[in-house]
Amino acid sequence: MGKKRPLRQAAAFCFLALISGCMPLHFKSESRAPLDFPPQAAMQSGDYKGFLTRNSAALKSCSATDECAVPLFNLAFLYCYPRSPYYDPPRALRFLSALIARAPKSSWAAEAMVWRELVLKEMKEKSRFRRIASQNLKTKQADLQNKASMEKNWQVDRQVLQDEINSKDQIIKELDRQLKGSRKIDIEMEKKEKRLQH
Repeated sequence: MGKKRPLRQAAAFCFLALISGCMPLHFKSESRAPLDFPPQAAMQSGDYKGFLTRNSAALKSCSATDECAVPLFNLAFLYCYPRSPYYDPPRALRFLSALIARAPKSSWAAEAMVWRELVLKEMKEKSRFRRIASQNLKTKQADLQNKASMEKNWQVDRQVLQDEINSKDQIIKELDRQLKGSRKIDIEMEKKEKRLQH
């Protein structure tokens, strides 16, 4: 739980750095305005579909690696931004990797490296949480099955005990009936003996 906070803080810092255009000095040489962040317009307008269409077309028509860097970055952003309706981290990774491979000297590639690491880390964390949740679910299911099995065994044991009690009750009733019959016989014998004595 404690590891989540530094990851979120790092992601937030990198995101803010990306939006504000803060980059290391050796990347400032490219002609990019300090607040030039192409996805910002889509974020503000909410027109992610138009953003996807424009950048997909730009990617198909670009020929030079520098021309392809921005549409690759924008598409990667579209797929790794959680509020985007196209959020798909594995797909984002493909665009980030393509950007790094096709335009390695671009400042967009430098940002893509950071984003790729964050997306990979987040995916690993989610995968780990899914594994833990799956293990917990399996454990809970096993516990429920064990409880159900124990309950069934208890019911069988209870039924066996009930049958034994019923059987003993029948034996007691039979013995009681025989005892009452024996007493009647004893009483009859006593009466006969008294008659014979008189």
